[in-house]
Amino acid sequence: MPMNVIVAEVKGRGRVTFAEFMELALYHPTAGYYTRPRLGSGPVGRAGDFLTAPTADPLFARTLASLMGDLAVGLGEPLTFVELGAGEGVLLAGIKAALGDRVSDVVRRVVAIEGAAWARRRIGTHWPGAEAVERFAGTSRPAGPVLLFASEFYDALPVHRVTMQRVRGMPVLREFFVEADARGRLHWALAEPSVPEIEGYLAEHAVALEEEQIVEVRPGLARRHAEHLLWCGKNALAFIVDYGHPARKLYNPRGRQHGSLVGYRGHAMVKNVLSQPGATDLTAHVNLDDLQHAAAAVGWDRGMVRALGSFLALHGAVEHLPAGVAAGAPLTPSEWAELAAAKRLLLPSGMGTDLKVLSQGRGVLWQLYLRLATPPPAEA
Repeated sequence: MPMNVIVAEVKGRGRVTFAEFMELALYHPTAGYYTRPRLGSGPVGRAGDFLTAPTADPLFARTLASLMGDLAVGLGEPLTFVELGAGEGVLLAGIKAALGDRVSDVVRRVVAIEGAAWARRRIGTHWPGAEAVERFAGTSRPAGPVLLFASEFYDALPVHRVTMQRVRGMPVLREFFVEADARGRLHWALAEPSVPEIEGYLAEHAVALEEEQIVEVRPGLARRHAEHLLWCGKNALAFIVDYGHPARKLYNPRGRQHGSLVGYRGHAMVKNVLSQPGATDLTAHVNLDDLQHAAAAVGWDRGMVRALGSFLALHGAVEHLPAGVAAGAPLTPSEWAELAAAKRLLLPSGMGTDLKVLSQGRGVLWQLYLRLATPPPAEA
């Protein structure tokens, strides 16, 4: 049996950091989980390996489309909608369907940033005229107000994995590397951190690791997010939907002694993240402090974090539930199924609380959004 392409790459290099392994496993041009050619369904959705908020139920796209409509009306002009990690365009299709004949009044331009060539080719079938590009450098900067959206994009970016060990009676920071033996079996190896930025990152976030505690870090995340925000201009709004916490919670040893790194395959959790590289999704929670620091550094508001369910409810998701729910009328089997799927996004369990929405912005669009996002005063 021929050796797995990614395993062969690791074996050829002798040793790689986990960040390098994750980059290969997810984004190798011919064998990566996201980027390898696909003829059938993609990795996201019920036929794939995991669900995201936009693919769990049409409620998400309908709520976002309604909010976009309110923003366009408030501004008196349509928006440029930019999606990071757009996949094959499932969210775009949902927004377009929800807007109906109002599309041109609400959306001036669609930019879909997607690394997988197979997915970029499909985006145009969901939103004709969308600019499907691999990276921001492949398209021009927008004119007018911009809404940047990313769903579980940052948690799929490579991470360095580190731990604290006692060596000769002294605590020493060690990094996890990946090696392949002669038979192509992958295994962990511990050594000194590969780059000084790792220790600097932990110090910056005041993270003091306990002995044997494991954490994942992305030293370049703030810089990358800042570049995305800068591209959007001075009248822009961003919604970042992801699994994440501020550093004080993400790196708390009592809550996450072994980090947050995990794999998914066939809608089941895979604990051995080195198994079947290229066929397994890999993800680790995001340090939301990085995204907020990045915003402040480029003149954006640091933003606010809400649980997904709270965000959707605030912006009228209940209005998009089956009509019989509000009327108290009997529901059809299909309406019951729709309601059950919507509950996954709204209720304080599962996605409703696990997923967070970070809203950030600057300029007139941000001020308009703050007015729309202010909850009504409580009844006395």
